Amino acid sequence: MERCQEAMPDAILLDWNMPVTDGPHFLRALRKRPDGEAPRVIFCTTENDLDHIARAIEDGADEYIMKPYDAEILREKLESVG
Repeated sequence: MERCQEAMPDAILLDWNMPVTDGPHFLRALRKRPDGEAPRVIFCTTENDLDHIARAIEDGADEYIMKPYDAEILREKLESVG
């Protein structure tokens, strides 16, 4: 989150399981930023059950992709979120 305060990226590839916080918590904090800046977010994770996917979308993810993923599929997802 600190790096996003310095310069907001156009897109973020976000994992569900991270060392300090989990992906959904990070995403909710990102979406609540007072400046309104919100990059596109694609979850890239091994979590494949429907509850995880639904939660990611509810929390504001633009796309969801399963690991391991093909580079072409990732490129298509990045293009789809624009």
